[in-house]
Amino acid sequence: MAMKKYAILSAMVLIACQKKEKTTNTNPAPCVASYTTYIKPIIANKCATTGCHGHNGLANLNDYNILKERADNGNVNKFVFELKMMPPTTATQLTDTEKEKLQCWLKNGAQNN
Repeated sequence: MAMKKYAILSAMVLIACQKKEKTTNTNPAPCVASYTTYIKPIIANKCATTGCHGHNGLANLNDYNILKERADNGNVNKFVFELKMMPPTTATQLTDTEKEKLQCWLKNGAQNN
């Protein structure tokens, strides 16, 4: 009788572990954020505005090569996500979706695609 209970308990544990493993091994879909489709419009509307980047003597972020340099050296991540200085509080802020797209683009090498 004890052996039968042990077998049933073992089977239940095995089934529970298998079910848990299936639910925890799901991978999120990879992020997609092309420069042309997502990032360039964000930069044009939120960064390269009058008095900011692209005007007023600041780095022209409308120029992909300048933006790429700042992405590669970590300045975009630093000023937008770590220090939260850009855009400045007086400007229109990035939406959560825009932030996600920008982070995705940076994470994937800030490609000109």
